[in-house]
Amino acid sequence: MGFLDKFIPNEVKKVFKPVAKFSKKFIPKELRPFLPMVTPFLPATGILGAMGGAGGFGKMYLSNLLTQQLADPDAEFDDLNQFAALLSGTQGGLMGTDTAQNLRNMTTRGSVPGTDVVSNPAMRKGIIDNALSERSLLTKAKDLGLEGLAKGAEYLEDTTKTLQDVGSGKINLFTGAGAKEAAKAAAVPFSTGMGGVAEAYQRPLIREFEKDRAAEEAEIERTTTANEQEAADLTMRYYRQAGHDEETIQNSLELNDLGEYYEPPTESAANGGIIGLKEGGMLNFGGREMDLRTGGFVPIGKKERADDVPARLSKNEFVMTADAVRAAGGGSVNKGAQRMYDVMNKLEARA
Repeated sequence: MGFLDKFIPNEVKKVFKPVAKFSKKFIPKELRPFLPMVTPFLPATGILGAMGGAGGFGKMYLSNLLTQQLADPDAEFDDLNQFAALLSGTQGGLMGTDTAQNLRNMTTRGSVPGTDVVSNPAMRKGIIDNALSERSLLTKAKDLGLEGLAKGAEYLEDTTKTLQDVGSGKINLFTGAGAKEAAKAAAVPFSTGMGGVAEAYQRPLIREFEKDRAAEEAEIERTTTANEQEAADLTMRYYRQAGHDEETIQNSLELNDLGEYYEPPTESAANGGIIGLKEGGMLNFGGREMDLRTGGFVPIGKKERADDVPARLSKNEFVMTADAVRAAGGGSVNKGAQRMYDVMNKLEARA
């Protein structure tokens, strides 16, 4: 999730697959979504060791990603919330007994040269005030940011110490003051953890929604394509039966956004109709053919409408379908063929 994934080696991502398997096998499904609640409280337990700096950032960053994977084992690594992991890492990076002072030492007030050798408080204050008055706008912004981080580090360190005192029994939860102090210390990590819990519940629902939406879009695409193909087939069929040339048919399809479905004529008569080779001529089918130049019944072939019987037809000849022949014979194709012959002979005699 996000651009940070590009900077994380695949070897690191592979570590999370066994974590997902472990979660599925050993952690009850009902408990998994609550695992992100653990991460913000880990520094107070002491199991992560010393916090602060890059080491503290890395410990909390990875801990957050691991609990996300445990909470939702079906999630891919790229689906994990990197922003939440960064916030968790920032918590770990700011914690530590010397972090706040180290940050203040990086400000203009804390890094004025020479103040450490000046014993006179008034002179020291004058040197610092002079340095502060000469700061640029960017330097002032930097000092403000560092002071804010220092105060955040002090807050995190104080709340962690309070939670540790609650765990050790130094703070009595059964007194009003103790309960109030514990609740105040737990407020930020609790709210952070609840955000992870909410996401652990929502992520599978989002995946299911995206899956259903993709299936719905695919069905719409399939149906739309089928409807458009049918419309194009009907357009080509009727235009050809009406004797229009292929250029006119193509133009008509393109005007209706159906140009991609255009297919050259195959001169198939499976559905009956007038055969119209634009320039006349002979179709080369290869193999054996029946001589039906004077008309006639076709008794060969695998099945009706299979178009597997080669035939040479001429312009303006009309081929009847098998259903029409059967209907003419009252259900018998042989009787129907005989009646067709009779009709053809009578009509030809009148021509």
